[in-house]
Amino acid sequence: MMKGGHCTLSLNNVNQKKIEKAAEIFKGFGNPIRIKIIDLLRDQSLRVKEISEALDYSQPIISQQLKILKGNGIVNRIKKKQSYLYELTDPHYSDMIKCMKGCLGI
Repeated sequence: MMKGGHCTLSLNNVNQKKIEKAAEIFKGFGNPIRIKIIDLLRDQSLRVKEISEALDYSQPIISQQLKILKGNGIVNRIKKKQSYLYELTDPHYSDMIKCMKGCLGI
């Protein structure tokens, strides 16, 4: 339920395992580079090289952050010919970035 633009649902009755999973997902958002990657993947699947070029970070740094995002279940890695594409596992992650941007006015 939304009230004044804010969610009013209580987490008191939510299964503890689901709360722990939510905490793991939020850890995935705990790095500025990972936030940029999630935002970049909102509408497209990309290779490490493409992400690296778009964000102006080295490929090893991007690969390291993608490994963390994959471990947290935020991105999938898909084999495509000779390389891998990365995509969000759920479009709601993009919504979370959108929400954060709105909260920060960016």
